[in-house]
Amino acid sequence: MKNILIIHTGGTFGMNPMKPDKTLHPGELENIIEKYLPKLNSIANIEIKIPFNLDSSDIGPEEWKQTYDIVYKNKDNFDGFVIIHGTDTLVYNAAALSFLLTNFDKPVIFTGSQRPLSEIRTDATSNLINSVELATYNISEVGICFGSNLFRANRTKKVSIESFHGFESPNCLPLATIGLNINLNKNIIFQNKININLKPKFDSHIINIRVYPGLNPDYYNNLINENIKAVIIEAFGAGNLPSQNIYWIKFIEKCIQANKLVIIGSQSLHGRVDLELYKSAKDALNAGALSMHDMTFETALVKLMILFGNYSDLNEVKKYFTSSIAGEISLN
Repeated sequence: MKNILIIHTGGTFGMNPMKPDKTLHPGELENIIEKYLPKLNSIANIEIKIPFNLDSSDIGPEEWKQTYDIVYKNKDNFDGFVIIHGTDTLVYNAAALSFLLTNFDKPVIFTGSQRPLSEIRTDATSNLINSVELATYNISEVGICFGSNLFRANRTKKVSIESFHGFESPNCLPLATIGLNINLNKNIIFQNKININLKPKFDSHIINIRVYPGLNPDYYNNLINENIKAVIIEAFGAGNLPSQNIYWIKFIEKCIQANKLVIIGSQSLHGRVDLELYKSAKDALNAGALSMHDMTFETALVKLMILFGNYSDLNEVKKYFTSSIAGEISLN
């Protein structure tokens, strides 16, 4: 029987509804699992670590590093890892580990729930059982198990506050589907990863601008002189910007001249940014902007944070940002 380490970081999953006001308070996970999932040890030998117990809104780069450290330091002691995480920022932590564990040959499965394990009608039970079982498989990926799917971590977004199918992978098929049986998509799993050794260092000097009709980028000119290293512009469609006035192109040119990286993404969930498709996007490309391709916003942001944390040379950051490090960009 395989040995699986469950790392509990907080979130709804392990909370207890406390009467009379039903406010959710952190519970003792070991006791909750023993009470509600006594047969979990029939799947694998389970050990639990709780490095912190936080609402995921409060989990950031320092906690991402702590999560990584626990997995990496225990890589020889366990066959797989399950990380229980609050759903709101789960994809950020999961994406970070996908880049930091590119040479890792064991499954690292993130999961969580929309309702606590202690409630009668909860998704926590199936999510944890499925995650532990998947952690016993030969899957050298960082994944997110939620509902009836295992997704690649860096291709996933939270799409619902209420649904038990709260996550989707807009531009990548699931690594596995879960029903009566677990069906692995072997054409997706075990992708060749780039040979890179990134350290858990993060630089958050990045801003995001979501374009809307009538927005003037001059509002952000003062940021060009600040200690900002990259600007992510969430454009329309395939990467289109308003083109009747050239102020967006002028803004991009100012950023490039100030040695800032400019990334063009899309507000659309499905499809990829193509800066060659329309004139307004091509003008941005010619001004020096880079395409986000079909990465999610969360993944692109975390990727930049890690790259800037590891490299001082902007050309190195550009090279690796436009490469698929851990399957986060579709090659075709």
